[in-house]
Amino acid sequence: MRTCGQYCPVARAAEVLGERWTLLVVRDLVEGAHRFSQLSQGLPDMSRTLLTQRLRSLEREGIIERRTVAAGRREYWLTAIGEDLKPALFALGDWAARNYSRDPVRRELDARVMLVWVARHVRREGLPRGRFLVRFDFKAPRVSTNWLLVEDGDASVCTEDPGFEPDLMVATDLVTLNRVFAGRLALSAALRAGSIALEGTPTAVRGFARWFGYSPFLETTRALVARTA
Repeated sequence: MRTCGQYCPVARAAEVLGERWTLLVVRDLVEGAHRFSQLSQGLPDMSRTLLTQRLRSLEREGIIERRTVAAGRREYWLTAIGEDLKPALFALGDWAARNYSRDPVRRELDARVMLVWVARHVRREGLPRGRFLVRFDFKAPRVSTNWLLVEDGDASVCTEDPGFEPDLMVATDLVTLNRVFAGRLALSAALRAGSIALEGTPTAVRGFARWFGYSPFLETTRALVARTA
């Protein structure tokens, strides 16, 4: 690891967290990704080799620890030092949301990653009980279909058809869904305009707004939009 050559807390923080992807790995750990596959799914442009290197570095710095869980599976969890980083991480995100908020450009749009974010923030109290499958049909900027599968309150993303009928179908485009998730566009407005269209049982359609998950920086972005409207 390169050092800044300065005896300063900010310099030390930059040394520990300043390498490319490191903060995003910490972000995903904070948001509940503990398995290597979950971390890789949320960071598809990061090679598995580099992800392994960043995890090892965070472990050496005492920010995360490896735990062995059921069936010998390895997971990564924040230590007390890592937990202590959460307020700073969210403060940094709020700062960026206040000063650099904008709609995503095409290269930043990925249907699978978008749904990973939604899945990590679903409001579990609004989910129906038992197995629940939602099919998302994206019409732009690239046509694609992904599924959000909820089982026992846990949501996961599928890029292949799980093999049974969806309870709810959502037709939209990635920019619209991103704007709603971020707080730049109200879900109710997108539904009224038809830029998000729902099809399914009345119960499933009504329930969408109750469980849909938003960005942790939603309120900051909404406040910015209200000020600039």
